[in-house]
Amino acid sequence: MMINHGNNTVNINMFKLVILGDAANPHIQRWLSYFVKKKYNVHLISFREHEIDGVHLHYIKPPNFLIIQNIENSNLNLSSFILKLGYIFCFYRIRKLIYKLSPDILHAHWATSYGLAGALSGYSPYIISTWGIDIVDLPKQPWIMKKIVQFNLSKANAITSTSAMLKKETEKYIKPDQSVFHIPFGIDLKLFSKKVKKSRGKKICIGTVRSLEKKYGITYLIEAFNLIKLKETDTELMIVGTGSLHEKLVKQAEASGVNNNITFTGRVSNNDVVSYLHKIDIFVVPSISESETFGVSAVEASACSLPVIASNIGGLPEVVVNGKTGMLVPPGDVDALVSSILLLIRSPELRLKLGDNGRKYIKSKYAIDSCGLELENIYKKLINSVK
Repeated sequence: MMINHGNNTVNINMFKLVILGDAANPHIQRWLSYFVKKKYNVHLISFREHEIDGVHLHYIKPPNFLIIQNIENSNLNLSSFILKLGYIFCFYRIRKLIYKLSPDILHAHWATSYGLAGALSGYSPYIISTWGIDIVDLPKQPWIMKKIVQFNLSKANAITSTSAMLKKETEKYIKPDQSVFHIPFGIDLKLFSKKVKKSRGKKICIGTVRSLEKKYGITYLIEAFNLIKLKETDTELMIVGTGSLHEKLVKQAEASGVNNNITFTGRVSNNDVVSYLHKIDIFVVPSISESETFGVSAVEASACSLPVIASNIGGLPEVVVNGKTGMLVPPGDVDALVSSILLLIRSPELRLKLGDNGRKYIKSKYAIDSCGLELENIYKKLINSVK
């Protein structure tokens, strides 16, 4: 077990919160930081190591034969599913640790691996938060995952989902007497600050911040940029992130002949994302999968006052208001992407209007303080109900 206090002094008499989740995930880190600032006694049980100021990190080392990866961006087949069952060997240790910590609230983020660890512990009060692929994709392949998800959710005293779309999907797997709360990922509006107005004469930068995986549709963005460059030469494309398709996408850019105007940044730390957003003028989210249930990158871009063009799929229409904060296009429709991007390139006033509206919209719905307060209210209700 590692304990990282940072600059915070932990008071053992504070409200004790134990979270089951991936320490390396930026959304987990934001929730943890929020509760540390609220003076909670925060513990994290994780299969991966990552120090977070003010958080007691309990690292549970998985068996050596397991594939450790970010499941949110992975494809689940039968062989990898069998390997992931190896996490069961960790669950007794997790259960023992949970009861030793004796938290006021146990909260699992993710309906499968961490959700199963929490469900098998039998601890109460217990919350599960569903995130996306754990509900939209995993219950469909292989079939046993549906049973696991249903079992895990049945053991929860409360369930939350990051979007209204995901809430409806999650409700397919719960018991009749259960309900699902919509609690979005909140973002820090001080960190994701308004972009400084661009100087005249500089190239228009079209950009995205994504894992380079098939479901995020980056190939369509490169194809669209190839056509845009023929009509608007004073443009560039920035692709922030890395993934399994990196080499393939670079080759696509080279074959298109516009690779000199496309920047692949590679992996960027979470703390540096905002600096790249400030270099972008038009933000694009060309996802093609329904498992895009929230669209955090779109929220972050809007918070930085960028106009956002996004696919009309999954939860993206909830965070991008068509015609007000950005534009929605059919997924995989290159022509629609080209038309929308060209419109914004040629209309600086519209870019400014959509960007300003976007920041106001995010401030009204997705600020970390308001989202965190909603989650705290659920915690308090659960604690009162079990007294």
